[in-house]
Amino acid sequence: MVLTIPTRRRVFALIGGPIVTSLAGCLNNSDSQPAGDTDDGNNESTPESNDNHDHENSHELGHPEKRIEVRMESDDDSNHFVPHVVHIEEGGTVTWVLESGAHDTVSYHPDNADLLPSTSERRMPEETLPWRSELYRTRGETFERTFEETGVYDYTCTVVEHGHGPDRGHGPYGHHRTHEATGMVGRVIVGWPELDPDAQPALQSPADGLPDATKRELEGFNERTRAALEHPDEH
Repeated sequence: MVLTIPTRRRVFALIGGPIVTSLAGCLNNSDSQPAGDTDDGNNESTPESNDNHDHENSHELGHPEKRIEVRMESDDDSNHFVPHVVHIEEGGTVTWVLESGAHDTVSYHPDNADLLPSTSERRMPEETLPWRSELYRTRGETFERTFEETGVYDYTCTVVEHGHGPDRGHGPYGHHRTHEATGMVGRVIVGWPELDPDAQPALQSPADGLPDATKRELEGFNERTRAALEHPDEH
């Protein structure tokens, strides 16, 4: 079940079929690589992903919150969701807020393959609905999603930068690198899901077709998720 909730920021929701769209900005600290413009946005030679971004982040996995914000940010050579991984309660809400640059938030689900083919890998629980926001360009724009189902949900930014400015997905600009290909991905952990890759596809190893930087990030997410959830009584 997907709910979008108005905030004091400007929010527009477009609900149709299995997809919910709304004005949103992403916020999250994600390790990403410098964006280039000579790649196909998929498997490419990219620098090693650094997990040492010095982003402010007081959110601690293993302590699920009712509401949390994820910032979407750009700097001179990289793009980030901050925090990269968040942990919320069942029925909790994530609000993505555009801090800088141009971004969207799109879940890994087959229904989003028309926007970016690599998102066709389902990395969220079965029987849950995907989401895709609009492309946001104005600081402060937001997108909200309420997560009713326990589970692990992965998402990315499909924006590509080219000579005419930002766009979404490959479109006619397939030779330019998407933000996904630089490692701009994020994760939402809802409740206390079982650490079973069969029940939680996001815990499976990333598909070979994903960009190398993305695969590195998702593998790191899996390590952090297991470390946070394996011993819930300690939190």
